[in-house]
Amino acid sequence: MPLPDPAAERSRERITLLGDPPSPAAPPPGCAFHRRCASAEEICRTQAPVLRTVVPGEGREVAACHFPEAG
Repeated sequence: MPLPDPAAERSRERITLLGDPPSPAAPPPGCAFHRRCASAEEICRTQAPVLRTVVPGEGREVAACHFPEAG
């Protein structure tokens, strides 16, 4: 997501995902991105996360992640 301050953009750390994206035709069990996620734990490998609000009251920030605060 772009930042309103271009100077802040240069100071952000870029996250590089390793591996291939999951196949939409044959997604893995659990979270589709658990093989590429640095925050993945055992629950991510077995249970798909549900979409939920991450920033209470805002209603705009949602994530389908077991650990959205970690990212």
